[in-house]
Amino acid sequence: MEDTPAYGATRERSANVSYADVERAALDILATGRRPSVETVREALGRGSPATIASCLKRFWRDLGIRAQGDPAALTRLPSDIVEAVEAIWQRSLALAAQSAKNDQNAAHERLERIRIENEVRAQSFDHREKEYETAARERERALADSRVHLLSTLRMLEHDRATLKARAARILELETQVEDYRQQLALLVTRAVARNRTSKRRWSRPPAALKTPTRIRPKKRSQLKRPKPRGRR
Repeated sequence: MEDTPAYGATRERSANVSYADVERAALDILATGRRPSVETVREALGRGSPATIASCLKRFWRDLGIRAQGDPAALTRLPSDIVEAVEAIWQRSLALAAQSAKNDQNAAHERLERIRIENEVRAQSFDHREKEYETAARERERALADSRVHLLSTLRMLEHDRATLKARAARILELETQVEDYRQQLALLVTRAVARNRTSKRRWSRPPAALKTPTRIRPKKRSQLKRPKPRGRR
């Protein structure tokens, strides 16, 4: 049974590089007119960790800038190929900066144009909405005016109906009073008539003492009636 290698033992490790190696490779790349990068430096060295090369390149550009700004005569002490490479890089940087500024300017113009178009569209939308709001407001005012007129007309009708109902109620009360009067008068008349009728009955039920009851003549029976005698012959 084969022994299993330890974790990471089979991974190919890149040999460490120094700052001097990265600086030398970067200067060689600058001499060819190209910009040093992690890929180009690692390709030129054939080894090195990308993180290490990136850190060295950062230091390289910082030192190169310090030299260019601190002592202008320092460039004259450098080899001519390095000076030419640095100048080429500087010119290329200026060109890239100008191109970037131009691109940024174009992008800014495009953005401003887009903002202007959006503002115009919004302004048109606002105008359209404002007109719609004005139309809706006029319609609401017209509807309110119509409702006010209708309400006033309804109130007048209600007031007229209220007055009519009040007059009818007064007339009904008056008629009820008259009916009550008529009922009382009728009750009085009925009471008087009943009293008069009772008085008349009592008067007829008790005859006067001076008057005698007439003797009732009974009719004779048929047998007691005298038949006439027949006449004889002559």
